[in-house]
Amino acid sequence: MAAEVPVPPQYIPQPVTDFRGFPDGPRGFKVGVTKKGVLGQKRRLEEYEEQVEKEQEEQAMAGEVQPFGPRKKVKHNTHGLAKVSGRSWKQAGERAGTLRNPKLSTSWDEKMRIKAEKASFLEQKRESQAAWKAKKGMLKSQREEVLRKKEENRKKSEVTVWVSSATAKKMQKSKKARKALRTGE
Repeated sequence: MAAEVPVPPQYIPQPVTDFRGFPDGPRGFKVGVTKKGVLGQKRRLEEYEEQVEKEQEEQAMAGEVQPFGPRKKVKHNTHGLAKVSGRSWKQAGERAGTLRNPKLSTSWDEKMRIKAEKASFLEQKRESQAAWKAKKGMLKSQREEVLRKKEENRKKSEVTVWVSSATAKKMQKSKKARKALRTGE
């Protein structure tokens, strides 16, 4: 026969009941819901206080002793990183370098990837701006060329009359005639 496993003296086996398919109230009954909606905060606090009192009574009956005051906060990843000031009861705190929240900080590779993406985006932006400026400059020069040719054609198509200097002097006296005067080329 196999040897029985020793059971600690404080362990009291409890009967096991499966409540998974068991209805916990009458049909249509909902826990924590009142006529006006969800169970109120005050009611919840009262139920919680009752539960705490009940648990404290059970612990007192069982003879368990609760330590006085709040528990010490457990700190991790600190072995060999800092002195403990010679106090045997004091635990070394976590170093700031050991704490890293992955949601708040990114890895070096991720930072470099983002930096490369940003650099390529800025390069593309500069190229597109340069292309846009070149296109605008080309259109401007084309417009200027068209206007220059237009002016040349207008001058070529004009009817010109060669006048003597004496006639030109007479034309200088009238404003209308003065506008028609131009020097020969």
